[in-house]
Amino acid sequence: MARGRRSSEYATRDLTSGSIPNNLWFLGWPQIVAGAASAIDEVSDTFWAGFLGPTAMASVGVGGAFINFLNTFRTGLDTSARAMVSRAVGAGDMEQANHVAYQSLLINTGVTVVIMSLGILGADLLWQALGVADALSAEGLAYQRMRFAASILFGANLVSGSLLTSGGDSFTPMRAQLVGRIVHIALTPPLLFGFGPIPAMGIAGGALAYGLGHGIGAYINFRALLAGSSRLHLKFEGLKIDGRLALRQLQIGVPSAVTGAQASFSGLVVIGFIAPFGAPALAVYSVTQRLQQLTSFGGQSLAQASGVIVGQNLGARKPDRAKATVWWALACVGSLQAAICLLVFLIPEAFIFAFTRDAQVIELGAVWLRVAVLGIMFFGVSNVLVSTINTAGDTMIPMLTGLVSLWLVQQPLAILLSGAVHWQVLGLQVAYSGPWAIGVLGVPVAIAVAATVRFLLVFVYFLRGRWMNKEVLVRPASSESTPAIAATPR
Repeated sequence: MARGRRSSEYATRDLTSGSIPNNLWFLGWPQIVAGAASAIDEVSDTFWAGFLGPTAMASVGVGGAFINFLNTFRTGLDTSARAMVSRAVGAGDMEQANHVAYQSLLINTGVTVVIMSLGILGADLLWQALGVADALSAEGLAYQRMRFAASILFGANLVSGSLLTSGGDSFTPMRAQLVGRIVHIALTPPLLFGFGPIPAMGIAGGALAYGLGHGIGAYINFRALLAGSSRLHLKFEGLKIDGRLALRQLQIGVPSAVTGAQASFSGLVVIGFIAPFGAPALAVYSVTQRLQQLTSFGGQSLAQASGVIVGQNLGARKPDRAKATVWWALACVGSLQAAICLLVFLIPEAFIFAFTRDAQVIELGAVWLRVAVLGIMFFGVSNVLVSTINTAGDTMIPMLTGLVSLWLVQQPLAILLSGAVHWQVLGLQVAYSGPWAIGVLGVPVAIAVAATVRFLLVFVYFLRGRWMNKEVLVRPASSESTPAIAATPR
């Protein structure tokens, strides 16, 4: 009964009026809980792989980087859907909100299936392109292929949860995440090491558990969307594709996809820089990336909540409330990130020890984390601004600032500071060694500098306020394009 009342409140709460910090917390706390579950879950494969050695850990890290890269091509569509649904809800146009949600599910699912199928077929080519195939194992390649397959269910879970949150319901996606992540965590050890009649699958077993968990989470979200128990209420019979709306989604989503793709591809390039330093260095990078996910979940969750509230307030023609929401989110996330970064700086060994007992990895990882804390700090607060501007429909500026910070700052600086770079791609050999070289630790220095530069660029644009003037909604081409969308009951 209590859960039903809470779900009803998330289906009816007006986020365009009342206390701004209360609204931010109302929408944000379920996302923080879901983010915590996600962060813990995301590091579980790395944790269990640690019992199999640095090579298994490195395989999980490299595999995750490829998945993140390919996922960005569909998450751009999530961004456009979030911008349009939240704007329509704020404007009180639930017919348009439901129509956008349907189009997003249809397009996103198709894109995800195509991309991940290509990933399964070309996984070995991807590893060879970065020069990591020799350093890692065949078992790691099996993990990579299994993760590609599991990511189809991950995409369904993510897009359905994002749509519900855009409508103001972050409670249902939280339940979906909790159930799905618990399933993943519970199934990983028996599938990894074997248990009774279950054969040991190695790290590929963790990827299988990952897919099963997200499949259950997607079911919970889709059930809410189809039953109308949330603000959105979808029916799939008789709907036709709205070409104008799909085009508008692409106009908003493509720059966002490029933003994510170039960030993920940048991570793959960084792996190429680190690979010559051996499996221990790759393991350190894998662990520190997982730790960044673990330490930034609260900030990312509040950033997403801020973006949805901003979108709804812009739809309701309340730009002052939209901007005030961002300031509240910046204050909360900045304080949280500062506390976390201080803890990481003081006791980095404790964080590394949670994943591995390898002395070489712990020693290098502790120094790496102390260097990286500045980047972790600015990464968190930048997420608030990027999420806000993206959900306002202004996706071009985050793309440009990402290109500048990553490709004009981070990568050249990483080459300059890492020194002994021997990276082979498609037969081309890149080598550099200079007086500024500090070895593999030059990589976290470059990442931290780039994160700082990006924050400054996005912050200046946020202050100018032009992002609040973007119009994102279009009317359906004809009323016949949405005959089966159910009006949300009041």
